[in-house]
Amino acid sequence: MKNKSIFIATSTFAVHSNEPIKKLEDRGEAIALNPLFRKVTSEELIKYAYDSTGIIAGTELYTKEVLEELPNLKVISRLGVGMDNIDLEFAKEKGIKVFKTKTTPAPAVAELVLGLMLDLARKISHQNNILKSGTWKKEMGNLLNGKTLGIIGLGVIGKTLVKLVKGIDFNVLAFDLYKDEQFAKKYGVNYCDLDTLLSESDIISIHLNLTDETNQLMNTEQISKMKPGSILINASRGEIIDETALYNALKNDKILGAGLDVFKNEPYDGPLAKLKNVVLTPHIGSYAKELRIQMEIEAVENLIRGLNEE
Repeated sequence: MKNKSIFIATSTFAVHSNEPIKKLEDRGEAIALNPLFRKVTSEELIKYAYDSTGIIAGTELYTKEVLEELPNLKVISRLGVGMDNIDLEFAKEKGIKVFKTKTTPAPAVAELVLGLMLDLARKISHQNNILKSGTWKKEMGNLLNGKTLGIIGLGVIGKTLVKLVKGIDFNVLAFDLYKDEQFAKKYGVNYCDLDTLLSESDIISIHLNLTDETNQLMNTEQISKMKPGSILINASRGEIIDETALYNALKNDKILGAGLDVFKNEPYDGPLAKLKNVVLTPHIGSYAKELRIQMEIEAVENLIRGLNEE
């Protein structure tokens, strides 16, 4: 079956290598890139992908309602490993093949999380901004060494983070519905309930898929259980944190700081950007050049394989 077009929904694609695009061009595909350079809404997705038989997907939503409006769609190739934005059951019912990349963004996400930890603990971005504004003013930071790191969701990315920070001498706590006791024993991880993790951790890093249970998991009640000097980091899904509750906690110094790479609505331009104890990045968790190129190539190969099977 000949494709009408391929829509590449991710906000950026083939920036550092033309190989993914060339693979599609060599097959004779008509390619449409995301013209907005941001996460598309459901309405925009339907508009831009209406005639497409193949999509390279980011984190935009592929609900039943969206999929019903894409009459020619045969293949969704997810650029990433998370599938919580796709209604897999309805896609199967409609005969749409869904793929994900096997190459995990875990090393890139874990390194970004470590960077956010260091930045917030030592106030690197804040003090950089002060110095560049013309003021030489030192502000005391905090050590990471010897602190308690709490990981909510000890999957592939959470485990990669544990391995990465092994030399920092963290006491590592983890909350997960599925306990990998062998990994925990090898790396000195202690599983606990969520309340214990929130109340005892100095740094909390979230690594969860978005589900009905995790949506707004970190609300006012949960954030209130955190230590006054603690740091909250989220590089998973923005919807997991109630951003208003977090803003109030940060503004009133209920917690020390927050590092956010993901937001409920992207691009983000909300009140958190005005706080000095927050470090924000524009959803760059997997944006490490070497890893990104590999994932893009794999996503294209998955798409082509799916279309060839039609």
